[in-house]
Amino acid sequence: MLDFKRTLSHEGLFASANLLRRKRRPEGLKAFAAFLFCRGKGGTVTKAFGFTRKGRLLGVLFLLAAVIIYPFESLAYRPFITEDAGVAGKGVAQLEGSWDYLSWDNDDKENVFLLVPVYGITERIELSLEIPYLLHNPQEEKSERGIGDIIFVGKFLLFEEKDLYPAFTVKGVVKTDSGNEEKGLGSGDWDYSIVAVTSKTIGDFMFHAMLGYTFVGDNGDENIRNVYLYGIAVDYTLTGKFHFVSEIVGNGHPDRSEDRDPISGLLGITYAISEKIILDSGIRYGFNDSTPKWNFLMGVSITF
Repeated sequence: MLDFKRTLSHEGLFASANLLRRKRRPEGLKAFAAFLFCRGKGGTVTKAFGFTRKGRLLGVLFLLAAVIIYPFESLAYRPFITEDAGVAGKGVAQLEGSWDYLSWDNDDKENVFLLVPVYGITERIELSLEIPYLLHNPQEEKSERGIGDIIFVGKFLLFEEKDLYPAFTVKGVVKTDSGNEEKGLGSGDWDYSIVAVTSKTIGDFMFHAMLGYTFVGDNGDENIRNVYLYGIAVDYTLTGKFHFVSEIVGNGHPDRSEDRDPISGLLGITYAISEKIILDSGIRYGFNDSTPKWNFLMGVSITF
């Protein structure tokens, strides 16, 4: 049985990046990381590509069921947006740093730098803070930069992994309004999320799945609504140090007037310099224009 410890994730990144998007597009995106995960990686796609809401929900439930049924062990780490069920452990401190370059269909560009300190309060509870710094470079508007909306995250490990059962964790997320709304660096309101997470492994494969719901601060905008979010991720051990990672993540669109929900995917690798330092790199692809078309990313996870 593996010692189940968390190795960081960076889901706050896209929440912050989407805040920029909301500000420049009057028609929309005033919600929590709407595209928090509207990335999708895969073969040939077009802007018209999309899934029905019912089909997406059924697919996610099926994937969650599959992960729960299969007997294996697990743990996860950057560059996933999909959360893992592990926690840091009592007294364990971790730090994650990352850079993401985002390119939208309309040629807008964004750079997001993210710092995530993590600390294990008990063997089952961990707290983390996600601090984004945003460089926003739209084609037709003034470029802006600054701190985005800071996010507080708490995780509680309900069930540890057993031979026949996966680990199961509940996560709570609070997104603040710390980013400057006038500069497009924040949403201007607070969002609250609850996420269920399960993780397991079989052989050289590790699987992670999450399903959650975000109560979106509408900041007085009637078009804004609460959204669901989901993700499924796979990690394959190539060697003792190299891992191949992939995921599909998505969420409901917070703007009622939008008919396409964000969905995207990731292909990437991780390299363990040592037991305490892991490097990662990857590419995300957005399946529709509700999310960045391309996202190139690099990061490091450090355990102290």
